[in-house]
Amino acid sequence: MPGSNIPPRLAVLPAAAVAVLALTLAACTPSSKQRSTGTVIDDQTIEVKVFDALYDTAEISNADHIKIEVHNGTVLLAGETQSESNRALATRVAQNERGVRHVVNELAVMPAVGLGDRMDNSYISTKANSVLTAKNPVEGFDLTRIKVLTARRTVYLMGTVTREEGDKVAEVVRNIGGVEKVVKVFDYVD
Repeated sequence: MPGSNIPPRLAVLPAAAVAVLALTLAACTPSSKQRSTGTVIDDQTIEVKVFDALYDTAEISNADHIKIEVHNGTVLLAGETQSESNRALATRVAQNERGVRHVVNELAVMPAVGLGDRMDNSYISTKANSVLTAKNPVEGFDLTRIKVLTARRTVYLMGTVTREEGDKVAEVVRNIGGVEKVVKVFDYVD
């Protein structure tokens, strides 16, 4: 800039800062398939409240291993519980939380899996997220729209997708070593 004491390499910083800010704000604007920040916070709040309510009951104990995931008010319950009555109780407790639209109860009535199996499930979830990132099955697809939860080598997929996107994501996950089953718990936009 002539007549300025600002070095030329620093003169572009304000313009660059405006460009970065504009791109950041554009990225934060939800598309019809992305959840708003408020929805994400609502889902996280529901998840914590369902967990607390379940383990506050006299029936649910540390002998139960219940995983909870929430997407757009749909609650997924996966893992293991000690009895059919506990399984039914988990559904009722989740349904009673404010903001819950639907409960998908995939709890198995059986003893909780051991630490080794839990580590395998965590590894499968991590691997699924990594593979989906590396081999994005849908061009231009935002993988942050997909939630992955694994229990007993079954991978549960949640998110807001088209049917075609959901099928492609499920096919990629289905081919990961150690995955025995894929369950789609998607919100479809078509």
